[in-house]
Formats: sequence, structure tokens, C-alpha cells
Amino acid sequence: MQFLFPPPEKISPLLRLPIELRRQIYNYILPSTFRLDVRLQGGMGEPEKVEKQLTFVREPLGNGVWKMQQTLPRSNREAGNNIVWRRGTIALLGTNHQIHEECVDMIYGDNTFVIDVAFDSIKFRYRWVLPSNLTPTRSYSFLDHFSQRNLLRIKNYIINVEHVDDYTGMIKYNCGGRGLTAGIRQQVQNLVDLLSVAPYLHRLHVHLIDGAINRVKFQPSGRIHRVQDEKNYASSQTVLDPFNGLYGVRKAKVTGVSTEYAESLETAMTASRATST
Repeated sequence: MQFLFPPPEKISPLLRLPIELRRQIYNYILPSTFRLDVRLQGGMGEPEKVEKQLTFVREPLGNGVWKMQQTLPRSNREAGNNIVWRRGTIALLGTNHQIHEECVDMIYGDNTFVIDVAFDSIKFRYRWVLPSNLTPTRSYSFLDHFSQRNLLRIKNYIINVEHVDDYTGMIKYNCGGRGLTAGIRQQVQNLVDLLSVAPYLHRLHVHLIDGAINRVKFQPSGRIHRVQDEKNYASSQTVLDPFNGLYGVRKAKVTGVSTEYAESLETAMTASRATST
């Protein structure tokens, strides 16, 4: 079989450039994600202060004593709120197959995707920055919006898993108790089934949003959120158990859970395949 190649004078000038120079061109034209300074989200001036909410919570000893405590809004309990996209043109993808493959690998491989997992959905949070510094947000069904081939190109994730309390679960999903925990764990398993066949995972930050009630004083670095008492807290973090099936993640971080559970899960995800088996 004889392969015919175009003569040098017919090769696109872009393809004649060194790969590093082409990468710089692609990065300039194509969209990318970056971490937005919180001062830009409100325009000029000082950062907007976080407004806390008041919630009645029960003492952990089960003595029927309730107290009022400050909690943070949902948006302040999620990870990845500072990740926004720069919107650009993707007309370059239509040049030829080689340029398309190189560009798509960078779009999906170099950017950070923020995923929100709930009892009934797995959403991709698309947030972009406008010239006015406003950052609108739109959510898409993660497993349905992208093709399977492009999903496997993603290397960097921030994953928020929300476990609500029984009262909220009955209102939002008409489900509570063990069924609520099992349903959330199944959604996590669906996501892990995809991640487990990805050829390479670079950064993976898993954050558990544990209920609508904050029983301990909020620590900005820890993001610990518990559902009323120690018993529920210990069981709710088990919704992240499917992540134990991952391995070979270069950099793994787990927050919103106990220190022991976070260290165990991070060790499992960063282990090599031989070690995990």
C-alpha cells in the first residue's frame, strides 16, 4: 500500500510551527479555566462579606436540647466556586483532524471541571466570566452532555457530593434514611465507573457537603459540615466509598470528612494499580 503525502508547499503554515508555539496559539484562541480572584466577582471595591444563617441544631448527647447556631449558605460550602471559564472561539477545530485532536485534548485535558453530585443528578457546573466581571453559571447533565470520547480526555476534577439530612431529602427527593444514602452513593458509583476507565487522572478534589446543618464552628480550611450528630456524620461520609475503586490519581484531595477517612481515601486513589490489587 502506498501513502501519498501533500507536498511541503501545500502543508498548512500552522502545522509547520513547532509544537510549543502551536500550543501557545491554541491556548490564546481556545477557552480555558482559571481561578478567579474573589475581588473580581463583585467588580471594584472590597470583597462582599459572607452572610451567615441561623439554624436550630440538636446537641450530640441526645438530651433533647436544641441551640441556635450560625451556618453558611450553600454557595460557601462548595468547592470550586473560584473556577471560571474564558469563553473563546473554537473555529480552529474545523481546520483538519490533527489540529482538532490537539485542541480537544487541551480543552478537556488542561481545564478543571467542577462536578456536583446529588441524589438525582450528576451536573457539570459551567461558569464563565463576562467583560463586566460578572460570572453567570449554567449546569448540564455531565454524563449526557459530552461524548464518551471527550469525557475520557478530562484529567482535572473538583467533585462536590451533597448529602442532605432526612428532612431535606424528603422534601427534595421524597426519600430519606438508608435509601437517601444509598441513592447518593449510587450516583457517586456512576461517576466513578467513568473515572475508572479514564486513561489518566491528574488532579481530583472530592468534597462532601454533609447536610444543611452545620454542627461545628465553620473553619475555612476544613469545610467540615455534619448532619446533626456523630452517628449520622460517620454514615454520611460513606457515600464516597466508591472512590476507593480508583487508583493511579496523581494528586488526590478529600475534604468535608474526618481526617482518618480523608487520608484513607486519598491513599487508595493515589496508589498504583499493583498496590490497589
